[in-house]
Amino acid sequence: MSRIKVVFSIGSMHGGGAERQLVSLLRHIDRTRFEPFLYLVYGSGPLLTEVPEDVPITTFESRNTNRSTVFPGAMHRRRVHDMSRFLREVQADVSYDRTFLMTLIAADAAQRVDVPNVSTIVTDPKYGFRSVAGRFQSVKRRRLRRLYARSACVVANSSGAARSAETFYGLVPRSVTTLHNGVDIDRVTRQAEVQINDAWWNTTAAGRQTFRIVTAGRLNREKGFHLLVDAVARLQNQQPDVDFRLVIMGEGDGRQALETQIAELRLQDTVRLPGFRSEAPAWYKSADLFVLPSFFEGMPNVLLESMACETAVLSTDCPSGPAEILENGRFGALCPTGNVNALTAEIGKFVADGSLAKRYTSAATDHVRRNFSISASAERLGNLLETAAATGRSD
Repeated sequence: MSRIKVVFSIGSMHGGGAERQLVSLLRHIDRTRFEPFLYLVYGSGPLLTEVPEDVPITTFESRNTNRSTVFPGAMHRRRVHDMSRFLREVQADVSYDRTFLMTLIAADAAQRVDVPNVSTIVTDPKYGFRSVAGRFQSVKRRRLRRLYARSACVVANSSGAARSAETFYGLVPRSVTTLHNGVDIDRVTRQAEVQINDAWWNTTAAGRQTFRIVTAGRLNREKGFHLLVDAVARLQNQQPDVDFRLVIMGEGDGRQALETQIAELRLQDTVRLPGFRSEAPAWYKSADLFVLPSFFEGMPNVLLESMACETAVLSTDCPSGPAEILENGRFGALCPTGNVNALTAEIGKFVADGSLAKRYTSAATDHVRRNFSISASAERLGNLLETAAATGRSD
């Protein structure tokens, strides 16, 4: 029996959670059952080098060199047309897209050429749609409703995001399947053993407590990193006998605003923005606490990876993934969203009580291993893709 040809698609391979999860799925999807391809709008991003060598990469920008100015919507139509053409060229059996912006292209393209599609919702649209949808949001929302309704399968990476998407897009209740993100625990564990060669991070002043905090994600307002910087500034003033160190890994449009905030608070010796780091698990492992201060999430990989590294975690109780991962505080601490006072107080508890972290870590690591492995996620996705390929698109 021939392998099922699957075209995976996303906008680019920059270092966000959706891209990182896609790379992990490409590594672990069963090659005896599936032949994977990767279609991108832009051939850019640090994660390009991590795509498995046996996965051919095709980009819209390399196939379409016409840069002429056109009327609104023309570029989108070009992208849909090109992906439809690509699906026919490789004789795809099923299309899999990740993020709603890619669904607008890939699901449309697949449905035009009668290739069944599986689309993934990676964040709660009630909170995440408006901030990234750009222009013509009402039009995009209506199109997504139509595309999701005609998809062979729609999956969301958390139950909260699934239920919210059904309401937001007006879909049939319980029609969106939950497929949690998975963690490549063996790979994360190996990366966590890398030595961090940074004297600022590693040095401890004699007779003083050093408390290391780490976080990661796109540098934008929705991630709440500005609240974490404020919280660290407050803690430093409240506890001058403690050396606080905060590392915020990632890139994004909010870098300059964070740099300005850090300078205004005179935290240049306390907070660092090292950008995207391929050895992120080593930073998690060497930290005293991982903090996720987001206003909303889908199913944050960074939280799962930190738990796999046996690092205590603190997250805002934001919609919709963290509470699912942490089982409402059983495997990590939760605090109110958007509240710098609460965030400061919760971090302060970990600083004051060294045993607090240990109460979470061993159970949390076992929890991730049992419930969020990438092999289990890839296997379940494989079953969904196989079913979609066999049954065709729903009309």
